Amino acid sequence: MPSDIPDEQLERVVRRAVRAELDLLAGRVLWTLLSVVGISVGVGLVSMGLDAAKWNFGTVVFTVLGIWLVGLGIRTLLLKWDLPPYYSENGLS
Repeated sequence: MPSDIPDEQLERVVRRAVRAELDLLAGRVLWTLLSVVGISVGVGLVSMGLDAAKWNFGTVVFTVLGIWLVGLGIRTLLLKWDLPPYYSENGLS
């Protein structure tokens, strides 16, 4: 058929598409690992702050920083994986 795309052109298009998807996946995996580290550190800081013998400025700072890190990690996961409430309507990242 004269309207068929040549194999070489189709191969280049497929390679570009696969490379773009792999780049997107690599970025998502990187940010997922960083988010998991942030969430883990945040949970540790919150537990250290709440487990303190007496409350002072340092324990409050540890607790607030831990809560902030957990929230930031969850937000980053939602943003990078296009999950609600941050997903795009057209499905494109």
